[in-house]
Amino acid sequence: MGRLVAFLLDALVLFFIIRTVVRLVTGPRPPQRASRPASPPERAGGTLVRDPQCGTYVPESRAIRVGSGDRTLYFCSTTCRDAYERRT
Repeated sequence: MGRLVAFLLDALVLFFIIRTVVRLVTGPRPPQRASRPASPPERAGGTLVRDPQCGTYVPESRAIRVGSGDRTLYFCSTTCRDAYERRT
């Protein structure tokens, strides 16, 4: 029984040594991203907005804007805009 415990402890120590060496060689892990961003993605070209019809993200500067009351909708194309307007 004592040999089994000693073997398991040796295996555990060896595992941590190997894991440490691998992390030193490969570098730190990149941070994990959240599954869904809390706000629209920021890009070098500006803010991306989501088309409510097809779900595509487009740069706000290139999007087709439609104002409805106090809310502005952004579309990737006139086709998506027209389809959205027909649907609502």
